[in-house]
Amino acid sequence: MALPNAKAHPIRVAVIADSSAAANEVARALRSSGYSVRPFSLGLRSAYDRVRELRPSVVVLRTGPRSFSLAFSFARAAAKGGPALVLLTPTGSRQAMKLALDTGALVHLVEPVAAQAVAAAVSVAAARGEDMRDLNRQLTEARESTEARKVVERAKRVLARRFRLTEEEAHRRLQRESRNRNRKLIETAWHVIRADAVLSARARRAPSEVESPLSR
Repeated sequence: MALPNAKAHPIRVAVIADSSAAANEVARALRSSGYSVRPFSLGLRSAYDRVRELRPSVVVLRTGPRSFSLAFSFARAAAKGGPALVLLTPTGSRQAMKLALDTGALVHLVEPVAAQAVAAAVSVAAARGEDMRDLNRQLTEARESTEARKVVERAKRVLARRFRLTEEEAHRRLQRESRNRNRKLIETAWHVIRADAVLSARARRAPSEVESPLSR
């Protein structure tokens, strides 16, 4: 995991705290380390929308026990599909640790904490967040690839059944049709499956009218 260079590639950070003064205090410390920072008060009605518009790489949430329930709702909503979360709390209580776990915080710091430690936590969270997004992309691609293989296998079985082909022959026919029609293999496979369903339904109504699933 490579840590991003904040000065070479400024990391966008949203700092959210119980008050504007608390948010600005953390923001000043992070700006001195080269981060692009916007502070927000947790109680500000428009804070959520403004954070979402900012699309930060990292959200730093500084909150006390009185605001834990509001912080939980805000953090879960703000972090959907994107920013990594760094949580700052005044104590390491069980309630604070539960908040960190429930919000999916990548780093949890208990104050008092040095400004350099907060800056380092932001770098770590940004790098971990990027790693997690890469992993999610890879998992999505793997799932899509698995689904595509299932569709192609299903289409091959259709061709093998209708034309009395071997599995290899059915696969070559799919490939040839894809090249001839300038389609992706998965598109040709779906065409075969849909056409087979239509022809099967038609055959049940009029058994003499049977076509090829590749004839269209």
